[in-house]
Amino acid sequence: MTGEHSEAPLISAGPVARELGIAVETLRLWERTGKIAPARRTTDGRRLWDREEVEMIRRGRSARQAGIAHQIGARA
Repeated sequence: MTGEHSEAPLISAGPVARELGIAVETLRLWERTGKIAPARRTTDGRRLWDREEVEMIRRGRSARQAGIAHQIGARA
């Protein structure tokens, strides 16, 4: 991750969940339990991810389904 988020389009939880084929609540659970890094938030608390983060979650999800990873998409 570059650390620069202002230029990348941000995607809210609904579209991310649909793209990944999971429920929004699953994204929230993964965030709460540390399986993914905390999302950025709008001023009204809506979660936002950029394309790179969504792809990281996707790769982690695939690894988890294969039994490889314990944390999906978690940033250091």
